[in-house]
Amino acid sequence: MFKRFQPIAAALAPNYTFRDVLIAMKYVYLPWKWGSLKRGNNQDKLELAFKEFMDARYAISFDSARSGFFAILKCLGIGENDEVLLQAFTTVALPNAIMWCKATPIFVDIDEKTFNMDPGLIEKHITSKTKAIVVQHTFGNPSDMDRILSIARKHNLLIIEDCAHSLGAEYRGKKTGTFGNAAFFSFGRDKVISAVSGGIVITADWNLGRSITDFRNKLPYPSDKHIFRQLLHPMITTKSLKLYNFFGIGKFMMYAMAKSGILTKAYDINEKKNIMPHGFPAKMPNALCEIALHQLKLADEFNDHRAKIASLYTHRLKDEGELSLPETTHGAKNIFLWYTILTENKKQTIANAKLSNIFLGDWFPAPVGPIEVDLERSGYRPGSCPIAEKVSSKCVNLPTNKNTSKDDAIKVINSLIQ
Repeated sequence: MFKRFQPIAAALAPNYTFRDVLIAMKYVYLPWKWGSLKRGNNQDKLELAFKEFMDARYAISFDSARSGFFAILKCLGIGENDEVLLQAFTTVALPNAIMWCKATPIFVDIDEKTFNMDPGLIEKHITSKTKAIVVQHTFGNPSDMDRILSIARKHNLLIIEDCAHSLGAEYRGKKTGTFGNAAFFSFGRDKVISAVSGGIVITADWNLGRSITDFRNKLPYPSDKHIFRQLLHPMITTKSLKLYNFFGIGKFMMYAMAKSGILTKAYDINEKKNIMPHGFPAKMPNALCEIALHQLKLADEFNDHRAKIASLYTHRLKDEGELSLPETTHGAKNIFLWYTILTENKKQTIANAKLSNIFLGDWFPAPVGPIEVDLERSGYRPGSCPIAEKVSSKCVNLPTNKNTSKDDAIKVINSLIQ
C-alpha cells in the first residue's frame, strides 16, 4: 500500500524487517524487558551463530566494528612507534583506532576498478616500523588475498581483515575474514546485516581469541539511554520510509527525530575530529544482539538478492561508455553491498536520480570519510593517494538492498542513461 510513497535508496537503513521492529518494540515498551536491555543470553547465541556461519574458532561481539578493531590492535600489542598500513578510500574509524593505540596509520592507494588496496603499492610503504596490514574488502568485493598474504609472509606482518562490507563474500571459496590473524565485521544500519549498531571480531588464534575476549569482558555496556535510542531507529525509520513522500510526512519525521537527537548518527562528532568518544569501546547490549541474531539468519538471502540486482545493473549498463562499472577481484564472490559506479558528473547524476525519488549513495566523497573529517588530523596527507582521491570524487552507489526490486533497479538505470 505504501510502496509508492517509499523512496528507492542505497542507504536509509534498508535491512530492517517487521520482526526486527517487533524485537525493538518489545524492549522499548515492555517494562519487564528493561532489565535485559544490556545483559542476557543473546550475546552468547549471536556469537555461537556467527562462529557457525563463519566456521570460526572465536567470535567476540562489541558495540561497534570500530570497537572490535581497536580491541584487535590492543591485543596484538600494536602501539607507540608502530605503523599500520591501510587503504585510502575508507572510514575515519580506522585511522582513529590506530592513532588511539598511539600507532601511526600509513595510507596505501587503491585499484580504481576494485576499490581495494593496490597490492602492487604495498611494499613501498613497508618500513622497519610496519607491524600490520588492514585489508578492506570494499563494498563486499574481496581483496586479492593471495598477493597480500604473500607480501605479509615475506615481511612477517600481521593481517587484519576489515569485513564491515563483506559478510558472506568469498575469495577462492573461503569467506572473507578467515585469511588473516583476525577480522572484524559491522552490524551498522547500512551494512550487510543491520542491528542499528554493533560488530563482531573473529579469529582462529587461541591466544588472541582469549585476549580479545578478556579485553571485551572488562568493558562497560552503553547507557540505557543510548540503547533505547538505538532501538528507536528501526521503529522510526521503517515507518518514516513508508510515509516518506506521503505529503512529506516521513521525510519530516526523519529530519525532526535526527535534529532532536532522538535518532543517533553513524558518526559521533568527536570521531570526525579524531577525539575518542565517551563510552568507547563497549560491549554489545543484549537487545541489539537479538536483532543481529535475527538478521544473521537472513544474510545469505540478502546477499543472493544483492547479486541478482548487481547482475541486472551490469547487463543494462555495460554499454554505457560514460560510466565505469566495478570489477570483481579474480577468483572472488562479490556480494555487492552497493553497486558502485564512477561517473564524471557525480553531483548531477545524484541530483537527476533524486528527481525520480531515487537516493543514490556517496561513499565516500573523500579519501577518508565522511566528508566532515579533517584529513590531516586523520593522518592522511592530501595528494598521497591520487587514485583514492579520484575515485572518491566520482563514485556513486546504486542500491542493491532487499527493498530494491528489479523494477526499482530499472528505474535507477533509467535515471542514469536518460
